[in-house]
Parts: sequence; C-alpha cells; structure tokens
Amino acid sequence: MAKLRAVVLAAGRGVRMGGEKPKTIIPMGDHEPPLHYILKGLKRAGIDDLMVVTGFMPEAVKSYVTEHWGEANVTYVRNPRYASWGNFHSARLALDQSPSFDLMIVNCDVVVNPDVYERVTATDGDLVLAVEQRYGLDKEDMRVRLDGRRVTDIGKDLEMQFSAGEFCGVSLLRGNAQALYRELATSIEWQRTSDIYYEDVYKQMLGQVMARAAEVRPGEYAEIDTPEDVAAALDVIERHRASFDGHPQPA
Repeated sequence: MAKLRAVVLAAGRGVRMGGEKPKTIIPMGDHEPPLHYILKGLKRAGIDDLMVVTGFMPEAVKSYVTEHWGEANVTYVRNPRYASWGNFHSARLALDQSPSFDLMIVNCDVVVNPDVYERVTATDGDLVLAVEQRYGLDKEDMRVRLDGRRVTDIGKDLEMQFSAGEFCGVSLLRGNAQALYRELATSIEWQRTSDIYYEDVYKQMLGQVMARAAEVRPGEYAEIDTPEDVAAALDVIERHRASFDGHPQPA
C-alpha cells in the first residue's frame, strides 16, 4: 500500500483578497489564516507527509509552514508558471515529485472539518473527490454530477439541472489516476493553454478511472475567494472546533 502525502496548492496570488501576499496566509479577521487550519486539520487526520506547491512569494509561505508544521516530512516545489498555467500545472508538479505516494490534493483557500480528510482517504477509488451534495449553487461553484457515489462530470460549466453538489477542494489520486493525470497534463502543456483548472483535467479522466465522491456534510466546508467569504469559513471553524482540537465528531 502506497504511503499518503498531502499536497497544498499554494502558488496563487489571491487578487480578490488584496493580492499583497498569498491569500492562504492572510489572517481571517482575528483568526489565523486558512493555511493554519489546513495544516492543523491534516495533522489531526493523521497525515504526516506534506508537500507545498508555491509560486507567488514562496519564502513567505515556507516560513509560515515551518512555524506551524515544522521542518520534518515537508517538501516544497515551486510552480514558476503559476500566473500563466495555474493550478493544473501545480498538481502535475506535485505528482512528478511523488512517485511512491497516494496524493491528497488540497486547495489552499478552503476550510474543512478535519473529518473530511479522513473520509476522503477511507473512500475507495482511483480518484476521490470531497463533495457536498446540495442544490442552489451559483456560477462560481465547482459543480459535480453524480450517479450514486460515482462522479460522472465536474466543472463550473456543468448545467445546474445536472448538478448534485459542489466539489470542496480536497481530492485523492491513486496509481491509475496519477498516470492518466500526467498524460493529460502533458497534452495540455503542449497546447500552451492558460485557462485550465486541475478539475478540468479530472473531467477528462472521468470514465477512464474509478471516480468516487466522499461525503462533506452541511456546514463542514467553506471556500475563501473574497473578504465576504471569511464569515462562512469562521463558522466552519466554530462548528467543528472539537474536531480541530483532536476530538472527532460522531458519524
């Protein structure tokens, strides 16, 4: 069985949060920044191998990780094309540097109940996506179509009538999915395309690998794109403070 590595995609600038430094290390009001809760949640879930993909202000991100994670079992890789190729290339770099690992990809701008990480790792599949099943989504949400627990489509362009919920920024790639992702990413890189998300690569993978959804319950997830999103993130933290502190909630 392959060892598990968590990869935090922290290359972007976060223009809508001000753009002065990476948004993952911007404090949320009087609370710590999103990266604090990501690192704390991963540790609480028993994940002890970390990779951080940097881009904008890499030393600031490294300094924060060193302070809150330590220097052991952490690897850094920089995406020099973060502004042009974005996060699909960040995920590709992480895969290239992790040949013997199952890889949990975590967006740097999400706050989730740490129990979500455990559910993702416990779900069978070549590709596992954390999904909150709900309706009333908007055009910015990364929408997901499901057939039972099987993921059949993903994308911001997915028609609302087919959407069963939102992808919550945590995913897991195992052997077959990793090989296919690298193959598809290589093809995209040769096209010199610059507006691709890693979820767009996932979309191309569906039907070729076993893709499954892991449950995210209401109130367990928030994404921070703008200052207006901070309140929802703080609500997740308060709701699941016991879980962040090492006391998992009952199923």
